[in-house]
Amino acid sequence: MKRLLVALLFALALVPPAAHADEPIGCALTTAPLMAQPDGSILIGCNGGISDAFGEQLVLVLNQILQNRMDPEAVLAKLGEVASIPDEGIARTVNEVQRHAIIEALSGKDSAQVAIVAHPLVDDAAEFAKGIAAPLTMVGWQIEGNQIRRAAPRTVEAVTGVAIVVRDRDAAPPKAALLKKALGAGSVAAQVVSDPSLPENAAMIWIGRRPVFMKQ
Repeated sequence: MKRLLVALLFALALVPPAAHADEPIGCALTTAPLMAQPDGSILIGCNGGISDAFGEQLVLVLNQILQNRMDPEAVLAKLGEVASIPDEGIARTVNEVQRHAIIEALSGKDSAQVAIVAHPLVDDAAEFAKGIAAPLTMVGWQIEGNQIRRAAPRTVEAVTGVAIVVRDRDAAPPKAALLKKALGAGSVAAQVVSDPSLPENAAMIWIGRRPVFMKQ
């Protein structure tokens, strides 16, 4: 991972303090005409009327990721979980809009086989798994064993939320990346995790416990 030049506040200073209504909110790599960037460094600029206080919080988050060598993919998956997990007491589901988005993402792509395993002690895991399986089968994917298994494999039992499990995440089969992208299109955040006990080209969608987030 490149060493991040924490010049975010400088980049923010280059952006007007208030964005126009039709201006998209976000951040991107940028260049600073007044600052030479050392080798291996990058500069990030943000728009959308971001305040100095919020900019400082972004810097703290980026430093936390870098200093603790956190996996950016895992961080993004957790952020996706924060946005997609319903309030406590409301079951996780895949609605019609999400289902259509997953189908669209997989349409025209090669279909494959995937196992789906739902945690047996989680009330909404089985129905949530069915909601994920439905759009996959509609575009020709095969569910291993033609069923959603209820089990808690020791290697992934502690993984919360949705995960795509492969033998080696650093050498994952193409279908794993395709699944991750398709689920993401349907606002179902999924991280890719390793389980050395799986066959080389296998992939499994794991539905674990609901993520628990700290409340302010």
